[in-house]
Formats: sequence, structure tokens, C-alpha cells
Amino acid sequence: MRRSRFTIVGAAGALFALPALAQVAATVTDAPTAAEVAAAFPERAKAAGVSGAVALNCTVTRHAGLSGCVAVGEEPRGYGFAAAALRVARSIKVADGRDAQVLVPVNFSTEVLKPGFTAVTPKWTATPTAADFQATIPKHENGPNDIRVTLVCDVQAGGTLSGCVVDREMPAGQGFGEAVLALAPKFKVEPWSAEGQPVVGAKVRVPVRYDLKPVNQAAR
Repeated sequence: MRRSRFTIVGAAGALFALPALAQVAATVTDAPTAAEVAAAFPERAKAAGVSGAVALNCTVTRHAGLSGCVAVGEEPRGYGFAAAALRVARSIKVADGRDAQVLVPVNFSTEVLKPGFTAVTPKWTATPTAADFQATIPKHENGPNDIRVTLVCDVQAGGTLSGCVVDREMPAGQGFGEAVLALAPKFKVEPWSAEGQPVVGAKVRVPVRYDLKPVNQAAR
């Protein structure tokens, strides 16, 4: 008998980042899509192939929108990123309560201009449970203990995933990729990443690790 542990592995990626600021980060519930952010990308920056990032300090309205936004950080300056971020903020809604002061990051990566843009740091709002994994994982006597599967999926409105495919499966050919693929409907993401990237209309990578150990080893 083997004890199972399942982990949703955090994905990391290089983003154009601003220095940390002492402010409450907004909990975003609705945001522009990847296509809408691409449309708002400053023309001068687009022509130069320059990425940028903006931090907005905003007040939450009674309808969960943002008002009175001020750019408190912009890198690099001179490309119109702050003005573009203020336009993007009009479509953002948050769950932080009326009159709350929140920090909203807006990241303009040139990657969003390319087909198949992938949001590298999605914030998961729902994932399968350990019981879900246990019910779907293939059972192999004396099988592998360390299993890694990565899906690549499209993000739909509401944060649900669709069109998922197995991008990586180690070891391959034993059904672990198909098992994670069957659980794709149980994953859900926020519409805005922690770094201020659009998630709806983008692709996300879903890295999952199965850690299977015999009970006598797991107890050590």
C-alpha cells in the first residue's frame, strides 16, 4: 500500500516587475482579457518592443469597480504605460469592499501581443482535492513514486479551463497524464495574475506532482 501526496506546483516566469510597495493588493474578480490588454498596449512601446509595468493605487467603488486611480509606480517611463494602465483599470472589478484602498498591478509584457500568450503566474481559486487525485490516479503495483504532469490549457471567462492537452508526463505511457487531464474541469483561476497579467483568453500551464510512497517509507 502506498500513501499519496499531490501538489499543484507553482509556475515561475520572468516578468517585468516593480519594486514592492506597502499597500493592500486587490483581489480581482473581473478583468480585461488578454486580447483587451494587447489592444491597450502603448503604441510607442509596441513599436520599440518594450515591456513595462505599472502599480495603481485605487479606491473601490460601491459597485466593486475602481476609481481615483493614481500610478504610484511606472517602469520604464516615457512609453505611455501609466496612461494605458489607467484605461485597463476601468474594466477591473475587485472584492475588497467599498472605499478600500488597493494596489492594482498592470503588467504590459510584449508576450501578450503574440498568439498563444501564456500567463505564467496564475492564482488558483479552485483545484482538485487529494481525494479527486486518489480516485483517478492509475494504480501500478511497484510503480513509480515521483510523477510529474503538466497540462497546457486555455482560460475561459469565469476562470475555467478548456482545450487542455498534456504537455509533459514523467514517466510517460502509464496513464498519469490522462488522469490529470480528466481533472481539468476542477481547476479554476483568477482573471488577473499576481503580477498584473491578464489570464482570461490566455493559456496557463498546470504543473502537478504526484508523490507516491509506500506507507512504511512515508511514516519515517
